[in-house]
This record gives sequence, C-alpha cells and structure tokens, in this order.
Amino acid sequence: MITFVGEYPRQLDDRGRFILPAKIREKLTGTIYVTRSPIDECLNLYTEDEWEAIAAKVRALPTVTDRNAAALQRKLFGKAMSCEVDKQGRIPLTAELIEYAQMKKDIVLVGVNSKLEIWDSEKWKNIDDAVDADLIIEGISKYEINI
Repeated sequence: MITFVGEYPRQLDDRGRFILPAKIREKLTGTIYVTRSPIDECLNLYTEDEWEAIAAKVRALPTVTDRNAAALQRKLFGKAMSCEVDKQGRIPLTAELIEYAQMKKDIVLVGVNSKLEIWDSEKWKNIDDAVDADLIIEGISKYEINI
C-alpha cells in the first residue's frame, strides 16, 4: 500500500495534463484512477490497488435495493477515468473532471494517505486556510487518534 503525503504545486497544460512529481511517480505502477471527490470540489487519484479495494467494498453494497448505494456507485465509477502515466510523467484529465473541480491552470496535489487530492490552487488555499485547530482537535478526539 502506498501512502501519499505533502503538497505539490503543478500546472495543467493546454491539453489538460499535469506532470506528477518524481517522488510520486516512482511509487506508481500500472493503471491509476481519477474520479470526483464525493464531498469536495476536487478530484481523487487512486492507485490500482486502492481502486480495487474500493470497488470490492462498493460491489458488496445493495445497489439494486438502496438508492444511496446505487447513486454512489454511479457517481464514483461513472464519472471516473483510468489511465497510465506517460513517459514524461504526465496524467491527462478529462474536460468533465477539470470542469467539475473548477480547475484553472494552477493546481495542487495534496497527499491524503491512500489517495492524492487534485485541487485548483486558489480553491485549495481557501479550503486549507478555513480549517482551524478546534476542528482538528475535535476529529482527533472523535476518532480516538493518538498523535
């Protein structure tokens, strides 16, 4: 399992591609998956192993009888793209994904444990600045994380 950490400023080229940092690129093999975040206006990038683990959990949901499970499955998989990192270390994003995340030229990759979030730089700065210490302390307490 790969753990992603750190923030990496990047830029989208005219064809909607960005270059992965070498530190991240060397960790990735095989197919990668990019889809909409279900809770934020950003994109989530998953390794093949992580995507397969998510797919197995979704396969176990009662998507025939539960509208929420069916909607989750449609949005997560129906709006996703799969690709391989090219020889220059680039990942192409679809116009639909770029539009969903309201990305302009400057973006930032944010390591979030088992995935990378891909944000418009300005939007990420606003989100990051809005998180205060009380929210983090509340999360640590609620989920019983000892750090």
